[in-house]
Amino acid sequence: MADEARRWSAARALGVVVVSAGVVVAVAVALPVLGALIPALPFFGVLGPQLVGRWAFRFVLLGIVLASVAAVGWWLRVRRAASALGGAALIALAGSLVVLGGQLSFAHERGVPVGFADVLGAATPTAPPDRTEVFAEVGGHELRASVWSPPRAGAARPAVVWVHGGGFSAGSRFEQRALYRYLADRGYPVISIDYRLAPPPRWRDATSDVVCALSWITEHAAELGVDPSRLVLSGGSAGGGLAINAGYALAARDDVGGCGGVRPAPPIAVAGFYPAVDLAGAYADAGLGGYGRRTAVAYLGGSPERFPERYVHASAVARVRPGLMPTLLVTGVDDHLILEKRVRGFADRLRAEGDVVDYVAVPFGDHAFDSRFHTTGGAVSRAELLRFLRAHVPPG
Repeated sequence: MADEARRWSAARALGVVVVSAGVVVAVAVALPVLGALIPALPFFGVLGPQLVGRWAFRFVLLGIVLASVAAVGWWLRVRRAASALGGAALIALAGSLVVLGGQLSFAHERGVPVGFADVLGAATPTAPPDRTEVFAEVGGHELRASVWSPPRAGAARPAVVWVHGGGFSAGSRFEQRALYRYLADRGYPVISIDYRLAPPPRWRDATSDVVCALSWITEHAAELGVDPSRLVLSGGSAGGGLAINAGYALAARDDVGGCGGVRPAPPIAVAGFYPAVDLAGAYADAGLGGYGRRTAVAYLGGSPERFPERYVHASAVARVRPGLMPTLLVTGVDDHLILEKRVRGFADRLRAEGDVVDYVAVPFGDHAFDSRFHTTGGAVSRAELLRFLRAHVPPG
């Protein structure tokens, strides 16, 4: 009898330690979940969509584990701590189920296939390029283009030219390498390019470098296996803004620089993911604790009041007019950097001019919600892009 009492006492003591630690973990899990549900919350409203929006299923599993620990604690009569743990665990579990259910429901409505690897958030596949070339040397900078080609050579194909993000001051042309391989395997070569980064202010240089890359692709189309009259210019964040701005400028025959040689044809379509299309708006919003404003100043050299012409030159929103090529816009509903209202307003302006635009706002998605290939957001983004490509530039 005494031995049994000692075992019970030891088990209860261990339960106190485990349940008490579980309360701390549960609170740490529940707060980001609340942030995902209420994105206006300070700090956790930013952290929640970034974590729970990407890995909702993992938070569901954490909620189940924590609720189970709470049940054991209750059985061990660690009632007060178990009640606190159970409450936090239920918030985490119920909230993450709301996020996961909302994302999967949205994907189903859009006809997007979501695999278990996407729900689980599996590792991003390795996808090295098939070749890399220097397409220009400008101002002492070597600018490179990496190419992901379809498995089988064939007739000249439509291609995607990708412009990377990174706040105009960082980033890599390899940022979405798994997406590039995914598109190439479905018949669309992808050419991801460099451009000059701030500092110093690159508001003119970056767009010029994108046009330079298009000229190089046009001149080397045969060896690349692409049709230069069927290029889709695309990118994410800063790169999305650059892609759309350069595409619209070429369509209007505006002077946006380049590096000599053949003047490229305007892209047949453009696509931007959470794109920086309104830099004056980004400056005003000062997203992510002022990062959006600091980025605009570094890229353009100052405020919109000081350099209004630079903001006009670098913002696709200033180039909206009738007769533009089809545009795909994909963003997160809870984007704290490039606010969803800016991208939605841009889409509305395009529609008002009679232009073709596909607009997709992903629930519980923050900025760069699709940066990992295997997430629900990643599945939505790649499916929407592939659907857009097949609608406007069939691979045949």
